[in-house]
Amino acid sequence: MKTTSLAGILLIAGSSALMAQTSLDANEDGEVTMEELVAVYADVTAEAFSEADADASGTLSADEVAAAQEAGLIPSEM
Repeated sequence: MKTTSLAGILLIAGSSALMAQTSLDANEDGEVTMEELVAVYADVTAEAFSEADADASGTLSADEVAAAQEAGLIPSEM
């Protein structure tokens, strides 16, 4: 029973992160640009975006978005 409950919680948490990524990723290409990010979070600075962009690709992957939200660089709630 505990395993089922934990699995359900993890599924919901993963779905929430995916939904947040999809909402930020307006063109649904799997990457979030600075323009897409500020369209949702107007207060995010270029410096915060650059810090979140761990691989310096100019876009944020789902993992980079999640890490940035965890670090408080970008909001985690819409």
